Amino acid sequence: QQEWKETRKLIVQLKPMVRLEGPPNKFRRFLFNIANHPYFEWVTTSVIVANVLTMTLKTHDEHDCFTAGKVWVNISFTIIFILEAVIKIIALGPRWYVRDGWNVFDFAVAILSCVSVGFDVSSKAYTCDPALKAGVTTDNVPALQVLRAFRIARVFRLVRRARGLRNMIQTLIVSIPALGNIMGLIGIFTIIFAVLGNTLFFNVSFDQDFYGRMDGSANYQSFDNAIFLLLRQTTGEVWNNVMYYCSEPDPYRACGRTDPPYLGEGCGGPEIGPLFHLFWQLFGTYLMMQLFTAVIIENFDDVSKEDSSFMPVDRLNEFVDVWTELDPEANQRIPSSNLPLLIMKLKPPLGVNAPGNGRSNLLQVIKDLAIPIRGESVTYRDTFLACVKRVMAHDAEDDDDDDAPVQDKTIVGFNGQAVTIAEDFAARLVQRAYRDWREK
Repeated sequence: QQEWKETRKLIVQLKPMVRLEGPPNKFRRFLFNIANHPYFEWVTTSVIVANVLTMTLKTHDEHDCFTAGKVWVNISFTIIFILEAVIKIIALGPRWYVRDGWNVFDFAVAILSCVSVGFDVSSKAYTCDPALKAGVTTDNVPALQVLRAFRIARVFRLVRRARGLRNMIQTLIVSIPALGNIMGLIGIFTIIFAVLGNTLFFNVSFDQDFYGRMDGSANYQSFDNAIFLLLRQTTGEVWNNVMYYCSEPDPYRACGRTDPPYLGEGCGGPEIGPLFHLFWQLFGTYLMMQLFTAVIIENFDDVSKEDSSFMPVDRLNEFVDVWTELDPEANQRIPSSNLPLLIMKLKPPLGVNAPGNGRSNLLQVIKDLAIPIRGESVTYRDTFLACVKRVMAHDAEDDDDDDAPVQDKTIVGFNGQAVTIAEDFAARLVQRAYRDWREK
């Protein structure tokens, strides 16, 4: 029951899209076929991987000729990425090209790469000839190294091509609201402990030993320093030594200022020092920080369940893709006579597009579909829900369809009940058999 509810939510979110048809121009259609060919994607992915591998070859104080060779390799990769963008823009057109956010990202990376190559050319980094590089300096271009570092953004282009990486990114996006709440809670605890630390340990001496675990930047003397010191302790860095500094029983050794107004004030003590720091480790490190991991793991588990459930998301997306082929204008309805074609195009378990399946399997699937016919057509929502219900063996009577959009009136049969697609298909088969018999 719970799995059906989650699947039904996904069905509501998945909507048919307007199908992108190839352009009528022969040259653009040729580029369109290239851009949509599977090999085009594989070649692009291979180039990105090769580009990432060349980025790992940078070393300190490398030879100028080696640097020049890498510059020429980077120019070659940049030309390939520009050609990819140009092919897609010409094939799809600017309006359709920018509708995909990943295309926009790829184009931005390509433009930044061109700017970076321009700086490499102007600085003569493409050659190792000292005569050509004489008098050329890049010291007055502080943004050059930053632009070169932006080349690493090409790595993110692999995200759209790797399903596992997409799941991880989706997990992080889904976790953002919950992580924001946890960060707010951690911020409240950090402020509380920072105020307490600033009150209890503002006068702790830094010179209790020669190690200097507390100094001018790591102390509780001000609110901001206390915040940074507490955050540093959440990493486990020498927090116990800071606790020892704040637990010294001798006031003349524990206090930084020992004149009468300050002696014994804000110097900690053997009771309050361990209690404060142990509580901060308990709440700040072992409880609050672990909540980040728990939230991310929980959301990743939810994303993984969508792929490993009885009805994977890939199969639901396949239904949307096949429906888009039959409904290119995204009217969310197709003629009832096209439903058998839809079922034949879908792979199991939703359809029968698999080796060994034939007409008998198609008849069995349609027989089990209780899809009402609305104005000589079937709707996207009715068909999607009926196909998934058949696979999950779900009883339709316990559904709450109050949020369903208003549809055309269903066709009513002689018995006063709505005519389903199974009855319509059976009637068409009888009519076809009768016509064939009359023609003999």
